[in-house]
Amino acid sequence: MNFRKTPKDFLSLASFALICLIAFPQTANAVPPPDFLFNIGSQLAQVFSIAVLFLSAVFSVSYKYIKVKLALMPSKKPLFITVSVVAILGVSLVSAYLYGEYKQNLEYNKWVEESEEYSQLEVQSKVKAPDDTPELRTKGVKAIDKLQIGAVPATTLQSTEEDAKFTSNIETKNDDSSAQFIKDYYEAIANQDLSEAYEMSKQSTNLLTFKGWYKDTTKITLDNLVRIDKTTSSVELTLYEGDNYTRYGVLTELRFKDGTPTQIASSSVRILSKGRLVEKGDEIIAEKGDEVVNFYTENQDAALSITNSTLNNALKSSSSDYIVLDAREDLEYENGYLEGSTHIRFADLQAGKWIEIPDDKNVYVLCWSGIRGKEVAEFLRTKNIVASYLENGANGWVQWGGSWEGNIKFTEKYTEDRYKKLFTTSQAQNQVANGVVLVDTREPWKFENWHITGSVSIPIMYTPTSSIVETFAQVPSGSTVITVCDGYVNCFDAKITAVELEERGHIFLGRYNKPWQYE
Repeated sequence: MNFRKTPKDFLSLASFALICLIAFPQTANAVPPPDFLFNIGSQLAQVFSIAVLFLSAVFSVSYKYIKVKLALMPSKKPLFITVSVVAILGVSLVSAYLYGEYKQNLEYNKWVEESEEYSQLEVQSKVKAPDDTPELRTKGVKAIDKLQIGAVPATTLQSTEEDAKFTSNIETKNDDSSAQFIKDYYEAIANQDLSEAYEMSKQSTNLLTFKGWYKDTTKITLDNLVRIDKTTSSVELTLYEGDNYTRYGVLTELRFKDGTPTQIASSSVRILSKGRLVEKGDEIIAEKGDEVVNFYTENQDAALSITNSTLNNALKSSSSDYIVLDAREDLEYENGYLEGSTHIRFADLQAGKWIEIPDDKNVYVLCWSGIRGKEVAEFLRTKNIVASYLENGANGWVQWGGSWEGNIKFTEKYTEDRYKKLFTTSQAQNQVANGVVLVDTREPWKFENWHITGSVSIPIMYTPTSSIVETFAQVPSGSTVITVCDGYVNCFDAKITAVELEERGHIFLGRYNKPWQYE
């Protein structure tokens, strides 16, 4: 029996391999930022098929010419055939791989364009503000940040009657005894019930001095209150002495007895702005007063971004006029961090922890790529903090050669395909029909404006740590989930959210990044 293989046999094997690839297409391994895996397997199989067929034809034609030459060298004939077939398969695989990278980047760039167009439509659409007044939401304006430095709320200007000594612009839940205690405290001060207020205060001084602090107070407006944890709240208020006003940010920690707040345990106070109310015609206008000379006013023109060299020089110096603030998510920080940095999530900064950041130092903000860092720095500057972000983030810092503990790349720890997988619209719809839950990780105002029916909102980058448990509890226990995103940053957040969901017992399948196509 003759077991020798002819060129036709090798071509038959190659054809069989092609049929297998076409029948069972594999997903490409080329992964562009932000670690997406677009489904282009069938296209790769086609490219591989075309490459093999083309090279096989070239081999077939060439072989007829070379056959005569090989007849004179029969010992080299099997080697030639083997090398030729290997070369055909090798060139085909390389062609398919290069095409895969090209196609992945093409699909990614196409998605970026669609995402930007979708974002522009979101920006131009009108969102209902908390008071049901149509408000045009522009890029960079975050609903969570209600404090406008130097501005006096309209409700304050409208309440100029003598008896309107206390105005609260916050809503308190019936079971939120901490918020009610804080309201009662400032209402007592506004009404000059200073002995009662003193009993509620931290009593860091005597009653006579305490009364002296507030003897000229004519009005207080409580502008914003955010619970940070069970005992701590961030308070923003305006205190008036006649026509003069001062805006304050206060981080307040309460002391409890039998589950009921009884006294202020500690507080950190920041003056945000000062001004005067001036009557102009029928209106009362808030005019900002002269700025107090401090670290911020002297350095507020500092560059918004810094280079790796600037950060490196600061770290090597003996200077104490700066801190490094890592504003990434907990999972990112646990994966790796810059030694000596201060870690506070962006959502917690927005919720009120910004007041823990020194206002007499330069603050160098770290995120992964610099995108979120810029947003954090801009936010902190509205709080009179001299913040600058590292221009290419922690990833650029590590690539540059900067010191680092642990891993910087999220993908080095979470390598499974589900963290890269993207569902098409039809695939996502089919999964939902089979009971899969969609978890929307987009910004909260986007969800409020429009979302896929039945989806759950978990915008982790805008959810304070105190609300994490409650927010994730929206997803029914043991659910199978797909996270929804529409942009570079929130698609990265969608992966972090996926890990958080898995840690809570849910099954994560992948991401869906084209919500504008769903309905």
